[in-house]
Amino acid sequence: MSLRSILLHAAPDSGFADRLAFAITLARQSGAALKAVYTLHPAGVPQVGRALSIYINELMHEAREKEAGIRATFESATAAAGITASWETAPGDVTKELRNLVSFVDLTIVSETTDGTVDDQLAATLPEHLALACNGPVVVVPTGKKVPDRISRVLIAWKPSREAGHAVRFSIPLLTLADEVEVLTVAEDMPKASESGDKLAAFLATHGVKAKHIHIDAGSASRTITEEAAAFRADLIVLGAYSRSRIAEMVLGGVTASMLAKPPAALFFAH
Repeated sequence: MSLRSILLHAAPDSGFADRLAFAITLARQSGAALKAVYTLHPAGVPQVGRALSIYINELMHEAREKEAGIRATFESATAAAGITASWETAPGDVTKELRNLVSFVDLTIVSETTDGTVDDQLAATLPEHLALACNGPVVVVPTGKKVPDRISRVLIAWKPSREAGHAVRFSIPLLTLADEVEVLTVAEDMPKASESGDKLAAFLATHGVKAKHIHIDAGSASRTITEEAAAFRADLIVLGAYSRSRIAEMVLGGVTASMLAKPPAALFFAH
């Protein structure tokens, strides 16, 4: 099992430079090919009503004008890094286009939601939509944090759930590349959390991943994950993406929402 293809969300928002740098770091470390997808239709804006159609056309026109600069940045950076890279322009909504492509790549990279420009606002729901709607893993890169030269330390925020299990299995190609891996379990209301963490570390060892297990008796999983990520100096945090309701689409659970609101490091999500 190895990482061979990475999909990057290309757009003129505030997080592009950071997520491009992170994607290049990961592609260079793993040998994966990097594909950027640039979309023209604004995210989350329905195509209804004449006035709205005029507004959408204006936004798409602006997107076309900005594409050349974003593409030049991408091609210059990937050429300098010596990695295999390609560019695709798609006419549809970014969430829909990326969701359709996730099935055919190993990993998709987006940015945390940031306030600022119009482009930032248009991408405002992208991380949570992809993390919960896709059938593949998504990395959410923080904006404004130093991008590591390599993914050396990976923290796994573990609980014995389907979502966390999917995240760990998807992340194994990255875990084998890391220098240090830590499995973190938090007591909360789970009396067997520590035992489960030991079992996960043993399972990872069968894949050649030497992971140490840390168990913390604490009330807030979000705060504990954030504090341990800082203490461990994590380059990446692996965790499941949870929704509170199977019926209410895209309603985020507490830990997922907290991590997305202020990521302490890049987040590797799977649902």
